[in-house]
Amino acid sequence: MVSSAVLSQYEIAEHLVSIAGANHVRTEADGTVSSVPASTEEVSGILAFCNENGLSVRPHGGGTKQRWGNRTTANVNVSLERLNRVVEHPWQDLTCTVEAGCNWAALQDRLGAHGQFVALDPLFAGRATVGGILATNDSGALRHRYGSLRDLAIGMTCVLADGTIARTGGKVVKNVAGYDLCKLFTGSMGTLAVITQANFRLHSLPQHERHFTVSAPEAKRLSALLAKIRGSHLLVSSLQLRGSREGFHLDVLLTAHPLAQQDSILNSMVREDGLTLLEGSREMWQAREALFLPGRTILRLGTLPAQVCDYADRLQMASPRVSISSVSQSLGLHTIAIQAEPRETIDVLKQLREHAALSRSTVAILEPGTLSANAFVMPEAQLPLMREIKRQFDPHNILNPGKMF
Repeated sequence: MVSSAVLSQYEIAEHLVSIAGANHVRTEADGTVSSVPASTEEVSGILAFCNENGLSVRPHGGGTKQRWGNRTTANVNVSLERLNRVVEHPWQDLTCTVEAGCNWAALQDRLGAHGQFVALDPLFAGRATVGGILATNDSGALRHRYGSLRDLAIGMTCVLADGTIARTGGKVVKNVAGYDLCKLFTGSMGTLAVITQANFRLHSLPQHERHFTVSAPEAKRLSALLAKIRGSHLLVSSLQLRGSREGFHLDVLLTAHPLAQQDSILNSMVREDGLTLLEGSREMWQAREALFLPGRTILRLGTLPAQVCDYADRLQMASPRVSISSVSQSLGLHTIAIQAEPRETIDVLKQLREHAALSRSTVAILEPGTLSANAFVMPEAQLPLMREIKRQFDPHNILNPGKMF
């Protein structure tokens, strides 16, 4: 924790009360002070005060991903739960503006009334908030068709470490004014700024859905099929590979009109590879969320799309004593759960990081479980640039210090 030699816990709380109100500030048993501002301006006042007095700050949303990255503590916790409004939804323009504390499922319900949605399937949608999803750059299998979160966020309002309110991007899809800070703040883990509002591009809700799955004992048996599906004209919204010691399952979501008979085309592709196409269900798209069980070490890996199946097989060969489950997106993003003793988990992590150093892949620890290790290992060539960006946006290092570096 970054301590202040000048202000006590109660002096900090007294000042924050003047900003957020007495009912929205409390002192905690661990020595921190929690505040719940109701506007971007109140967040600005809190950060300006903390920056002036060398107080570290931890932004907080729904709390579903607070364990991601390195463990951190702070002098002041800033919860965005009161910034929970859908500010604007001009449905004709297929855009919306929403505050960072808005619950993701509630946002989608609101947009769904007009047949629209933000084409993203983050973890724990019933509890996660817009700001937390943006800060962690979380996305699921819908990324196959609609792109990443950085493609969907077209504007933001953020509060910088010194309290400056910054607005980047805009409210329309085509916006080329200046550097796109949205992409920089997305995935920054709350270390560069506190996101208070976001603008999203929207898509129409699909009218037809068919869920299918193809199983095989080894992922390499599904590799050719995965490549054919990715290169086909099938209207595939989601594509993922589930893997464990019990085998592998390639899940496909088709959203074409039934008259297009794309299920028949998919079935023919599957049979050509000597495999069987089975009906799936919505529940299989919750497989990534099911990995997050207490005590497990959760990793996020990135590989080239062509390496998805090879890497899934490699995971199962890492150690015969370690239980490893994975959910891989078709574009090369893998979420991996390791259930083992700390020493064995460290051995597997070492293998994966050594492989990443020799190939075009990355490894990060989302949730350490019982493990004690650095969550992020930055490439030496990129580390100076990342440190300089942090210094420019947060020179006193008050925002989530230690979260990434």
